[in-house]
Parts: sequence; C-alpha cells; structure tokens
Amino acid sequence: MQRRHRRAHRYIWLCLAFIIPLLLLFSQMERVTGTMEEPAVPLDERAKAIGEKAG
Repeated sequence: MQRRHRRAHRYIWLCLAFIIPLLLLFSQMERVTGTMEEPAVPLDERAKAIGEKAG
C-alpha cells in the first residue's frame, strides 16, 4: 500500500508540475493587452480645466 501511495503521489505532482505552468502560460497569452479602460474622470473643476486645455 505504501508504494502505491508514493507512486500516485509522485504521478500527481509530476502532472501538476506540467499543468500549472501551462495554465499560467496560456492565461498570459489570452490576457487582453492595451488600454481597454475608459479615460479618467476629473473629480474637481481644476482637473476639468486642465483636461480641456490638453484635449
């Protein structure tokens, strides 16, 4: 019983060692890059005035 348990434990860890980096790699590849956010909304009048001068 002890050997079977060790063999299963080793197999599971080897599978995880292979699967987890693949998941991380694919999650990085599928991540959306770029500016997907809305522009910042000014909270006060001074910031609005600065935003209007720049735009």
